[in-house]
Amino acid sequence: IWIKIGFVAAVALVIGVGVFANALVGNPISKMLASNTIKKELATTYADKDFYVERITYSFKDGYYHAFINSESSIDSHFTISVDMYGKVKRDSYEDVLRGWNTSDRLTTEYRNDVEEVFASPMFPFYAHIDYGMLEFLPEEALELEEDEIPEYAIIIEDLELDGLYDVQELGKKAGHLVLYVYDEEVSVERAADILLEVKKQMDAGGVNFYVIDFVLEYPKPEDG
Repeated sequence: IWIKIGFVAAVALVIGVGVFANALVGNPISKMLASNTIKKELATTYADKDFYVERITYSFKDGYYHAFINSESSIDSHFTISVDMYGKVKRDSYEDVLRGWNTSDRLTTEYRNDVEEVFASPMFPFYAHIDYGMLEFLPEEALELEEDEIPEYAIIIEDLELDGLYDVQELGKKAGHLVLYVYDEEVSVERAADILLEVKKQMDAGGVNFYVIDFVLEYPKPEDG
């Protein structure tokens, strides 16, 4: 009887480890089902596109296999298709591509990099502990919300053209948003004005346009933080 109990316990342990491993890293059969489903999805739903599977990963957080889809010809056409362990499609984010989200991400990243070059330059004379820039984009549906935080100058995401070529600094004139927090030994309206004028001068020299700036001037923190 002890042998039987030991055998049952061993089997239960193996099953338990298998279930745990399956939940944590997935399994080859489910991955094969997911791969086949994704290939079929690309061959049918996206038959007229040059999409390809960049990679497939498993997430223990939701128990899905996530296929990262890319395109040979479209810089903004990258999205994910999520499939469960039984090979059923649960999510497809291509709609975000069509709505312009990837295009807005590409443009704001380019703008942010241009701003970063100015802030990170040895010529930039201020000690900033927060400094970055972005282009303000909003989905069309946000216009229906009555909130003070919604910037009127934002560019509507759905108005963007997929793979469209834009001059980000022209966009910056309308929707460029800088955020700058500066430490300085003098905190006054006059000092703030001087710093802002110099920031504008530095941005002009770097070819960066912006429409608004969130600026904070404060004393340096003491040594004890």
